[in-house]
Amino acid sequence: MLLRHPFKLLPVLLTLACATAWAQPPVRSQITASDVVVKFVGGETTVPVIQLPEKTPAAREPEKTPESLQVPSSSEPSPSVARVRAETETTIPSLLAPVETIEPANVGVPAPEPVEPKREEISTGPQMFTLPTTPLPPEEMKLVNEATEGAEKVSLIASVCRALSANQSLQVDKLSPEVSNTSIESAYSEFDTTLNASVSAGENYSSTLGALPKDRGSSFTQEAAGKRASRSEDFSMSLSGRLPTGTDYSIGVTGGRNRTQNTEPFYNAEVSARITQNLLKGGGTTVNMIGVWTAQNNFVISLYQLQNTLINLVTDVQATYWDLYLAQKTLEIQLNSFNIALEQSQRTEELVRVGKATPLDFLSAQAEQSARVSEYINAAASLRVQQLRFLRLLNPNNQKHQWRTAILPNQVPSLKKETINVDEHVKLAKFYRPDLRQAQIDCANGELEVTRTENGLLPSLDFFTEAGLSGVGNDFGDATRNVTNANYPRWRAGLEFSYALQNRAARAAYRRSSFQLVQAQESIKNYEQIIEVDVRLAAVEIARTERLVSSTKVTVQLRGDELKSENEKFRVGRSTQLLVNQAQRDFTNAQLNEVSAEVANIKAYLALYKAEGTTLQRLGIKPITITPASGVPKN
Repeated sequence: MLLRHPFKLLPVLLTLACATAWAQPPVRSQITASDVVVKFVGGETTVPVIQLPEKTPAAREPEKTPESLQVPSSSEPSPSVARVRAETETTIPSLLAPVETIEPANVGVPAPEPVEPKREEISTGPQMFTLPTTPLPPEEMKLVNEATEGAEKVSLIASVCRALSANQSLQVDKLSPEVSNTSIESAYSEFDTTLNASVSAGENYSSTLGALPKDRGSSFTQEAAGKRASRSEDFSMSLSGRLPTGTDYSIGVTGGRNRTQNTEPFYNAEVSARITQNLLKGGGTTVNMIGVWTAQNNFVISLYQLQNTLINLVTDVQATYWDLYLAQKTLEIQLNSFNIALEQSQRTEELVRVGKATPLDFLSAQAEQSARVSEYINAAASLRVQQLRFLRLLNPNNQKHQWRTAILPNQVPSLKKETINVDEHVKLAKFYRPDLRQAQIDCANGELEVTRTENGLLPSLDFFTEAGLSGVGNDFGDATRNVTNANYPRWRAGLEFSYALQNRAARAAYRRSSFQLVQAQESIKNYEQIIEVDVRLAAVEIARTERLVSSTKVTVQLRGDELKSENEKFRVGRSTQLLVNQAQRDFTNAQLNEVSAEVANIKAYLALYKAEGTTLQRLGIKPITITPASGVPKN
């Protein structure tokens, strides 16, 4: 049977080897493994055989092979069995021999201490963390405390005054009216009077075929022999300019001394005047003052632009002031929320120790505590961001520590209870809004431009007149007396006409100004709609935030009671940590929503005042008023 199935011999051999090894007492040696090749008639196979530890010299006597396993000597095996036995015995070194005959694996190597197997316990429970008792490291918490507890406290009015006196953007915009005011002077320069004066002297030589003069003694006559020569010294002075009526004027005085080779020196003097009046194109005060009126209107526009800048600045200061208050309250709420989560985590840990809660509950409490740390970090960063924005409005260069200055509001929101009449606020907005006033003045400038270009379509027709008195004498006194005596008067008068036949430039300018006027008129209607929708949106926001303030106050009370209830139920084992965490988050969100609603209500009123243009008046700041003396033409 074994010869037909030689593989069945392998379990028997392994069993005998293991039984022999177990029968030996435990010894201190090294265990190694080797491979044994077992050959059979049908082939060979490799099986691992454990090499048993060597015996010490004081080992016991080898045990004999059990009789049940010995092969009787009287029985003679068959040739095939003998062949298998021979091959097996030559391949397996005495597997059935006593243990003492096995060669030791490592001779001379000291036997190591036996290693007892250790059972590793694999934890399938939750992993616990050691969380800090503060949301930030001590150094960072110190900085946050300095930014809150040691911060400079300012009031709302003081903040507005600081911004109006030191805001850097305002310092730039304040110069715009001064720049625009220079245009008025430039416009008036068209009517400036010009003084002209000149002095000259010269000689003039020309050929002549006439006889030489009798007097040849002077150098002048000798040099001019055969020539015609003249020498002159002249001077002139005049005043000229233009009047707003379209009148050009010029008044002048001239005089001189002339001498030729044939005459004695003589003196001349003259007084003259010329007046030119534009009758069609350029005539009249209206068309000539358009440049001045336009410059004055632009100056008023720059004042309204400055007023609009002031409104935006004051509104931004107030809004940022309350945003800073919101950031401060948010930081306090998040710190309180962290402390609540910390207390709940410690309470849950105690319950886990006494067996009233599971480790999973403690893990959930730790997760909530870690989440509160994240929210506190965000709140601290938001507070610093709002402080930097607030410092930018107040100009940090005027602060003691500049950008490192810690500043906080010292006021709490004072909610208003006003009845909003939208129609009345719309009327106020149409009267006070500076951008609407700018649009109206732009329209007035458009009307002036149409008037100017319409006058440019007319031909030029000018009336002119000029008159003068002149005198000649042997000296300048004689010439002057002849002038004063009006011995030699002159005058002239007439009309001058000119017209461009196509007149394309004037026609194009008139059409362009007409379109721009219509555009300005439509812009006024557009601004009125924008103003009205701004007022109505602000009124809707006020109504929404007022209801939100009332609702959030109730929500905070209810969420606080809910949190207390969940904590008590969790303490007695009737709630879960998940529900407690949710109650904590709901309570924190309710507190944040309450403060946010209060700030949103205040900012809604600020938006309403900005929409109607009364921000400055409500703070006692005098707005810009326009009078007829400002240069805006009256219709």
